[in-house]
Amino acid sequence: MKRSTVFWFANIVGPLILVSYWRGVGAFSDPSVYWGDVPESMRTIIVPWMFVAAAGYMLMMHRFFLSWSEEEVASLHWPWQEGDGQGVRRLFVLYAAFLLCSLVWIDLTRMYIQGPSALGAVVIVAVLWTAGLASVGFGVLAWPARERLPGAKLVVLGSVMLSIQCTWWDAIYWVANFGF
Repeated sequence: MKRSTVFWFANIVGPLILVSYWRGVGAFSDPSVYWGDVPESMRTIIVPWMFVAAAGYMLMMHRFFLSWSEEEVASLHWPWQEGDGQGVRRLFVLYAAFLLCSLVWIDLTRMYIQGPSALGAVVIVAVLWTAGLASVGFGVLAWPARERLPGAKLVVLGSVMLSIQCTWWDAIYWVANFGF
């Protein structure tokens, strides 16, 4: 697999996520229904953090696709493994998990709001946790390269910035406070 495949996948699915959010927000006369029981005081913290998370995502994108060579990305491996040249495949799995879950989250939540069910709640939680774990995975994948590749520490930092949003605010805090 080539890095350009991951690049195009991310740059096609990424805008589709924005379209899904636009469509989802327009589905209700009061889009704040997506916040559920999350207190207004916490929304003023969570919303600005979304921009911090986006900056972290861009830090990672820059290294993976604009700064590092194909060979450098292929050299990425998990901390518990030796390098095997399959870093691009690992990166694709992380992007697919992160982006596809981000793509369906708001539609699943809309369907749940319109017709609550236990299965709907479980699927939403699973999707948010998958996206959250994938956001952590970017940093874990870059961790062994932090002394070897220039800017690998920025990927780890970007992953932390993104993971605070996707794992803490979405998969943990929002799930606990939505009101399932």
